[in-house]
Amino acid sequence: MGVGKEKDRDGMVSGSCSACMETRILMATMLVMGLLVLSGQFMPFGSLGTRSCDKLAQTFLREEASLRFYGVDIDTKELKEMTEAKLNAAGAGGNNDSVKEGGEAKEEEMAMAMAKLNTVDLGGNNSSVKEGREAGDEEEASDKRVFRPYGNAAYLFVKMGAYRGGDYTFAVVGLASKPLHVFGKPGFECEWIPKNSTLGPVKGSTYKMLPDWGYGRVYTVVVVNCTFSHPVGTDGSGGELVIYADDGSNIGKPERIVALTERENTYNASLFSGPPPYDYLYCGSSLYGNLSPQRMREWMAYHFKFFGPKTHFVFHDAGGVHEEVRKVMEPWIQTGRVTLQDIKAQEVYDGYYHNQFLIVNDCLHRYKFMAKWTFFFDVDEYLYVPRGRTLQSVLNEFSNYTQFTIEQYPMSNKLCMERNDNTTYSRDWGLEKLIFRDVKKGIRRDRKYAIQARNAYATGVHMSENIIGKSQHQTVGKIRYYHYHGTISRRDEPCKEFVKSSMRRNITWLDGTPYILDSKLRHIAGSIKKFELQQIGSQLEDTPQ
Repeated sequence: MGVGKEKDRDGMVSGSCSACMETRILMATMLVMGLLVLSGQFMPFGSLGTRSCDKLAQTFLREEASLRFYGVDIDTKELKEMTEAKLNAAGAGGNNDSVKEGGEAKEEEMAMAMAKLNTVDLGGNNSSVKEGREAGDEEEASDKRVFRPYGNAAYLFVKMGAYRGGDYTFAVVGLASKPLHVFGKPGFECEWIPKNSTLGPVKGSTYKMLPDWGYGRVYTVVVVNCTFSHPVGTDGSGGELVIYADDGSNIGKPERIVALTERENTYNASLFSGPPPYDYLYCGSSLYGNLSPQRMREWMAYHFKFFGPKTHFVFHDAGGVHEEVRKVMEPWIQTGRVTLQDIKAQEVYDGYYHNQFLIVNDCLHRYKFMAKWTFFFDVDEYLYVPRGRTLQSVLNEFSNYTQFTIEQYPMSNKLCMERNDNTTYSRDWGLEKLIFRDVKKGIRRDRKYAIQARNAYATGVHMSENIIGKSQHQTVGKIRYYHYHGTISRRDEPCKEFVKSSMRRNITWLDGTPYILDSKLRHIAGSIKKFELQQIGSQLEDTPQ
């Protein structure tokens, strides 16, 4: 078939066949879709930088950007002409649902969309934007100024997960533009669409929560609760939870997001009403940086023993689970008591501490019905109950509370006891040698917490403010945590300063901070090592710092 070609001034052949052009557009679009699938559970919806009144104008911008990203040679003018032709045809046919009905309104909508195409320049060969003196003269001759947008500021919503919370309630966890939620009035609506086509959509009521206490950066965490007046999907026929995200500008349509698809015969009522499979669940924050394999080894052995066999641990790899750390975790993963989730894709979205608030909220709802109590603390922190108590006896005292907070005991990360035999600490565990506690008064120290997740709508890093029920903060003398700040990300020997053994009962001052000896964890280190050996053998014996 002839395609009508001509040589350009560089002697290269350039085709003008619309069929070839559409083939290349399709190829680039398929590549982009493939990347979105590979990106996993983080699904962005809506672009605050390029939201248009017209779907075809958005399509032009996306296809143009995709082609340029993948190096496909494309004549922007030709692509725009094709899009304009489709736009005019859609307007004439009256079947484009993004164009207002009615003659005057339709013409106005088409004019806005055409103006969008004519004012955006995504590449060097877009001749639709006037350059030089001609454009300048036109602007100077008019009192009406032109504002030309470039690029994307932030997505309207980035979905991480959506979860059923019972017969008639759901939670959708994600990120959204922080400036939009601080200065604008964005909103959400939801509906349940049964798979049974004879039944129509059911509208629900929504309530959004911003649980990151204002710590967000470009993105803030949003938890959308969707509740229906009666049970939906409980007949096992399946269906979809759809939410509509609106930026509050009253321009264009809200973004339609299929948040959750429930297949036939997957609804399980006993999950929400029956006893949980575990006593305790650990929800870990984002693991990032060059983590110490040895410190990670110690933490896992200690807390596997502390919590007991009916516990499950959920870790989130934000880039910190390198090969040596993975080797430490693998024996425990093989026991079936550890879930390691890869969340490195979140790094694209600039949030507080590698989206720590997002991760804990997703974990809360993902495992909401898996345990009686869910614990939130970090891998440089060690829970401890005083001698004569057990974790279960403490929790029995707090059974009437939805959450309780845990007092912090900050430990020095470099002060150690001098040895009389001149031997080194290199083979000792951190909890054996870092035995000096900071006792400076008048400082408000962060707490960590545990929660009965079934009674929580959203959560934070240090406590939840979105719960049903009471909180207990008077836990001194019952449970505490030792905090070895910074040690998890150090690969060298932590002991840098030493206290003479003859001075161990005195207060030791270092860098203006008073320390006292606190060897509670050192006394139980032997039992922790023995437990590790019994559970997974000696395979981690040569773990590096």
